[in-house]
Amino acid sequence: MNEKETNTSKAQVLNIRAAKAIVETVRSTLGPMGMDKMMVDGAGNVIVTNDGATILRELDVAHPGARMMVEISKTQETLCYDGTTTTVVLAGQLLSNSETLFEKGLHPNVICRGYHEASQMALDYLLSDINNSDSESLLHEVAKTAITGKAVETSTDMVSALCVDAVMAAGDVDKVRVISLPGGSIEESYLFNGVIVGKDFVLDYDSDEETNVMLINTGLEEEKSDENVQVQLDADSYTQFKQAGKKNLLEQAQQIVMKMNGKGIVFVRDSVHDHVCAFLRKNGIGVVRRVPESTMRALKSALGLSVAQTPEEAETSATCKVSRQKHNDVYYLFVSGDVDSDQSTLVLRGATQSTLDEVERGFDDALGVVSLVKGSGQSVAGGGSSFVAMAVHLRAHAASIGGRAQMAIEAFADALEIVPATIAENAGYDSLDTVLAIRNKIQNGDLSYGPDVTNGGVKDMWEAGVVEPTALIKQAVLSATEVTTSILRIDDIVSRRPVE
Repeated sequence: MNEKETNTSKAQVLNIRAAKAIVETVRSTLGPMGMDKMMVDGAGNVIVTNDGATILRELDVAHPGARMMVEISKTQETLCYDGTTTTVVLAGQLLSNSETLFEKGLHPNVICRGYHEASQMALDYLLSDINNSDSESLLHEVAKTAITGKAVETSTDMVSALCVDAVMAAGDVDKVRVISLPGGSIEESYLFNGVIVGKDFVLDYDSDEETNVMLINTGLEEEKSDENVQVQLDADSYTQFKQAGKKNLLEQAQQIVMKMNGKGIVFVRDSVHDHVCAFLRKNGIGVVRRVPESTMRALKSALGLSVAQTPEEAETSATCKVSRQKHNDVYYLFVSGDVDSDQSTLVLRGATQSTLDEVERGFDDALGVVSLVKGSGQSVAGGGSSFVAMAVHLRAHAASIGGRAQMAIEAFADALEIVPATIAENAGYDSLDTVLAIRNKIQNGDLSYGPDVTNGGVKDMWEAGVVEPTALIKQAVLSATEVTTSILRIDDIVSRRPVE
């Protein structure tokens, strides 16, 4: 072997070894019996989680090959909200199997072509055997599958019901607002049909259940001129100049008082002058200032009001309910209206902030997968059964390809079975026996069998209520294949000049 071939082999081995190190970090978290990881930084801050995306995001990764594995986890989380550990574990097994193919004399490009062709064959088979349904009962099963093995598993039925109700009310996961309030237990979480504003009144204000509300997109303060102008004024003229701006603000405040009949709440996007706040409070109107733009849009939708630029253009609503609540020494305003709106807020409760963070991660995954199935109406049996079904299909058709690419396709099929094997292994059962039992069931036409993590052996995933979005499985196969082929095509690692 010449020096160039030695360098090439060394570069590929280093990249594969670094990628497999990432896989080993998260592999034990896969499945309903997966374990948690405790992550500690130099300052002593601690994160306890079994969410693969969170673990990989918080890792201090320096090797470029390992960073590629982290990137696919981010892609999987962005597109499918869940399945990050599955994607990384599958990619790691594809890389591991490619080392065996190297020893048999296959060129990296042949392996890449074989992997690509195998992924397309597998996905064609996957998409030909899917369940087209988005019934509410199926959405509950999808949510339960996503939260099994996470911190919220202790309240599976309640959490799945909240996730389904939130997505059904909002129509899409991106419209579901989530707020975490420390204190209490997860059983005290609930869905609030309205908007929760993480702000308090500028001055003390006793809000009624039924009150007027006004939304203003600008501020109520004196505008500062950008021009640098020098003017000489005597004492009287200076006093009149100073009072002119304040008079204009008070005129705007008076218009608010007249429109709201001396009672109500004003939500303002920017700052509000203290004199205006005091004037409005004296006339029975509460002020909430510096409200985020996203919250203003949510209030607009929930109350059926337009967000005005000035008090002259503003509308008021007399059918709004605003309550003020204190949680962990922080005040929140709970706002709801009588109009039909897709605005809902998921209120999460937890004993401590660290446990609450993990609860929120579990809810995010469940909300995402429920939204995927609701949007596409496509789902498959979970528990890794679909991966074994794709593997059996590939082995049956690999011989028709012929040539060395057939070996790569068979290696791809072997790698797909790592998902149910890892799930069984993390549950304490023999991975080989489990995979062989699933193969036997699938070859006999029972395509939905997967590992039984409770009693050992295998069972029907549809009957057990283990369901996953088709989009999640599809993206996991695509991402794992892409990162594997990208790493295998690298034949050398060279230094580059610093970025200027």
